[in-house]
Amino acid sequence: MTGKATAIAHGAATIVNAIALGKGAAYGVDLWTKAEVKLTDEIGIIKAEITSDPKESTLLIEKTVSRVLQRFGLEKSFGAKIKTQSNIPIARGLKSSSAAANATALATTAALGKRLDGLEIVKFGVEAAFDA
Repeated sequence: MTGKATAIAHGAATIVNAIALGKGAAYGVDLWTKAEVKLTDEIGIIKAEITSDPKESTLLIEKTVSRVLQRFGLEKSFGAKIKTQSNIPIARGLKSSSAAANATALATTAALGKRLDGLEIVKFGVEAAFDA
């Protein structure tokens, strides 16, 4: 089985940072990241490309896919090719990394034909950020 899926996640701006209290607030912005994930038969090989900014590191995207595959026990069954495109400016506080991880996790889950709740999708990005 090989699957392919696309997902979009939007950026946001922080109103209250959650680091101190564990609770925060943000508002969505009309900026987005789109991720396309194609599962491959190249077991364990995860390759990513950021088409909108090819010089940026793809490590977070690759780690996110790896986390999703691990969640379903499929890390020894598939590899993946990922392409992302975004109009969110990088390093401007608009959650470009979070949007990339969220879109990638959503697309990977869909490519596997699986469904997860939103909080679990977000946790993949957090865990992948620590991995990266």
